Amino acid sequence: MQPLLTCRVPETQKKVISKEQAMTYARALVAGYEPDDLISFADAFGASPLSFLLCGSMANQPKSVGFFDSLADHILCQILSFLPTKDAARTSVLSSRWRYLFLSSISILDFESCLRSREREDNFLNFVDRYFSSPEMTSLECFRVSYGSLADDSPWGYEYLRIPGWVCAALRRGVKEIALVSVQRKTLLTLPTSLFTCQSLVTLRLEGFVVNDVPTKCCLPNLKTLRFIFLEFLDGHSVLKFISSTPALEDFALVGCQSISDIIIRSLSLRRLVLDFGSLCGESFSIIKLDAPNLVYLRYVDIKAEEYTLTEAKSLETAVIAITLEDNKDREHAANLLQKICNVQSLSIYLGIQFYVVALDPMLAFNNLVELKFHTRFMGDLGGTWFLEFLHRMPNLNTLLLNPVSLGFTPLTTTTVPWCLIFQIKKIEILSYDAEGYIQEMISYFLKHASVLELLTIPYIYGQGETAMEELLSLPKKSKKCRIEMSLRR
Repeated sequence: MQPLLTCRVPETQKKVISKEQAMTYARALVAGYEPDDLISFADAFGASPLSFLLCGSMANQPKSVGFFDSLADHILCQILSFLPTKDAARTSVLSSRWRYLFLSSISILDFESCLRSREREDNFLNFVDRYFSSPEMTSLECFRVSYGSLADDSPWGYEYLRIPGWVCAALRRGVKEIALVSVQRKTLLTLPTSLFTCQSLVTLRLEGFVVNDVPTKCCLPNLKTLRFIFLEFLDGHSVLKFISSTPALEDFALVGCQSISDIIIRSLSLRRLVLDFGSLCGESFSIIKLDAPNLVYLRYVDIKAEEYTLTEAKSLETAVIAITLEDNKDREHAANLLQKICNVQSLSIYLGIQFYVVALDPMLAFNNLVELKFHTRFMGDLGGTWFLEFLHRMPNLNTLLLNPVSLGFTPLTTTTVPWCLIFQIKKIEILSYDAEGYIQEMISYFLKHASVLELLTIPYIYGQGETAMEELLSLPKKSKKCRIEMSLRR
């Protein structure tokens, strides 16, 4: 058998091997292994050439001196930069030389959900302060912190809040991503003014805070991703100020936020938009205006307003829509929304049972739609008939996923069978199934008319799987190629 490596190794390969093995060796040192143990381990597995490349003549030197001790600081910093923040910080106990070395190597500070006790919180506060006070002004790619504790003596109170100072320090280092999450929610956050004119920032995520006023002069020319999650704004126009100051914005999410007067979005660069207020009961807005002609993805959940203006997005590919209807205005809004998104290729939709009293627009057509995920409640003849009428508007539908919670599915016998069900749909997946009643009727209807259906999938029912499968296999099928399968996915 040929050895893994010989002594005649090209210099370029030596560098690659040295880099990979140095990272592994650094992790082992952090874990507490002795250098001699690592070399013996490498020899035992036939990797002595690797240990030679990695450790040089370490075996002939005192334990305190080795391959890493002979490297320059900037090389050690490069090695440490490949380690997670916690592992890099642990190297500070190796020797006096290593004590502050890791501070110059960290380009990503990620402390999400890392605080579990008072002692760790104190250590965390001291560590971040120590890092930002380091004279070595290395550039910082990312600063993420998720904080908040259930402990009564937690130091995370308003008087201890150090976030503004940390954000300022991160901005001075040219940070590109900032993510601040308050686990306890309702924490007052005063963002430093320098944040609103940052040239380097590309991604900003704020979650669980009460946000102070946003200054009028705000310009974030390179910000591409903006996520506001469960925020409360003291100034209802703060969101508008943010949006108007981000000419390069491509991805915007507004989820469960309160105290917003209007939502007005005009953007040629925006590609992905999430407006989700499903967690808020009764929250409504004065005006909603969406003008993003280059939008590709839209999630639109339970948004109510006095005035709606939606511009058709012809480039839209995927839409997730959920609307709980309460009055005629909501129904009109929902019908208008469907018209504006009719160019999508993939649609996931939840509609309340009240929607079945709304007649579909005769001109509504989803000619590009190939995948439909439908969450709803059927209501006897009314619901079944409305759903089939909806399918009539999708002549090229290929995949149908249904998650019905229903009181019955009995479409009128005089209803015309949708074109897509006869000639286009090849896959149907039922996401909830009880092996009796309306779902059996619905599946029977599909199998009877779907002439090109290739696969019907239902979830496995524990204790009834074999019986349910026998019943399905006994149903008449229009398509001779159709397979019926049960999925264990829950």
